[in-house]
Amino acid sequence: MTSTIDESNKEKMRSVSVDLNHDASLLIDIPDALCERDKVKFTVHTKTTLSSFQKPDFSVPRQHEDFIWLHDTLVETEDYAGLIIPPAPPKPDFEAPERKCINLGKVKPL
Repeated sequence: MTSTIDESNKEKMRSVSVDLNHDASLLIDIPDALCERDKVKFTVHTKTTLSSFQKPDFSVPRQHEDFIWLHDTLVETEDYAGLIIPPAPPKPDFEAPERKCINLGKVKPL
């Protein structure tokens, strides 16, 4: 579902300030990651009581590249200059446990 945001809605959304440490009006959960071929996919669940959202509860699928884009956009946007923006998340390595299991199988007995 694609929606367009007019300028007045954009201003309303910019003026909303939420302290995520003390305010439960916006809860975001990313419970798991799924690897499909060379893509890492996430389901982002959002629950909110903020009136600037159309629905109080929704989920959207996202790929790792979406989080990289978001990070890069926040870093490059002048409106966010001076704010601390955490580093982009690393791409999950789904092959690491498999490599560990293979290596454990190669251990020589004493």
